[in-house]
Amino acid sequence: MKAALLLLSAISVPLWAHMGKVPCNAQSISVDCAPAQQQLKAAETAATQGDWSTASTHYRAAMQVAPACVEAAVNLGVIYNRLNQSEEAIKTFKDALAKNPQLFPAHLNLGITYFRTTRYDLAKASLRNAVKLNSGSTQARQLLALSLIALEEFKDAASELEQLIKLTPPDANTFVALGKMYLRLKRYPDAVSTFKRALELEPNVAKTHLLLGEALDNAGQTDQAIAELQRAIQFDPSLPEAHYALGHLFLKRGNVDEALAEFQKELRLNPEMLLARYQVGKIYFQRDQLDQAVAELNTVVEKDPTFRPALETLAQARFKQGSINDAISLLERAVALDPNWPQAFALLGRAYTRAGRREDAKKAFATAQRLSAEERKRLQGAVSKPK
Repeated sequence: MKAALLLLSAISVPLWAHMGKVPCNAQSISVDCAPAQQQLKAAETAATQGDWSTASTHYRAAMQVAPACVEAAVNLGVIYNRLNQSEEAIKTFKDALAKNPQLFPAHLNLGITYFRTTRYDLAKASLRNAVKLNSGSTQARQLLALSLIALEEFKDAASELEQLIKLTPPDANTFVALGKMYLRLKRYPDAVSTFKRALELEPNVAKTHLLLGEALDNAGQTDQAIAELQRAIQFDPSLPEAHYALGHLFLKRGNVDEALAEFQKELRLNPEMLLARYQVGKIYFQRDQLDQAVAELNTVVEKDPTFRPALETLAQARFKQGSINDAISLLERAVALDPNWPQAFALLGRAYTRAGRREDAKKAFATAQRLSAEERKRLQGAVSKPK
């Protein structure tokens, strides 16, 4: 899955609350705002024309005439956001809330401003307040869910999305976002059913078929997962990661030729996808096509020197080619990245032995044995724990 912030695009949310229709207007002002009616009307006219600077001047004037007019403060904060003056907006919303802590538009717009400036913790707090004051606000719940996703608080995000689905007409994007949360939470059957609901609404979206394939695979339904990935590719043959995912499933079933073909298709579309290149190199190595394996794996470790499995497989290929010193160098890099990797130490011991470095080999084998014993002990302990 993509990193959490990439999920923010899953729901379509307007950035600003109340910009087409501000929280109060000159025709529906409160008693507190009555002395500023003229300034409010002028501000509203300027805002309607997109003249944010003039609107802000009139709202400030309204607040001077009627200091208790918190609606004018909220509108001024929204105008500050239009002027990209986020800090002024935040201060203005806070001033309004100091006068009236129950003012829903101030909590909502403060949350929007924090969200826009990527202060997701603060956005979450403000938007929670907004939801408490107006549990039916879909915008507050949408932005609260997105803030929680950005904070990787996936369980709470799923809860908000579940509530949002109850409050709004069926929307494929919301179902997709909820399905992604279920994937993160390893609630695979729920993810499957949720992506299927999204596809009932929008059946031709390749990305949703890809996500459903991932959910089905994790739910142990490999054949159905393959079918969904093939549908995804039918709708969009150039969909990023689709060929890789299909290759992964073919490899899982032992269909190596089909897997290799899909990995190579992915690389033609996305040459920088190192996972696909690693899999191609690994298949070449397993087939003893060492020159091809080395070429692919060298590219992987050059672009990502911390890719441990590629370092190990490349080391084995170089070992088979008789380049023992290269194999040693690669394996030393691998164990430096993960000093708790028994297989790498065992391979390093073999390479040291071939190089005549007996003492180094002895130490590497001893480390491999110790780490393997520790791993067995840990697994035994995990199995014997009461459930």
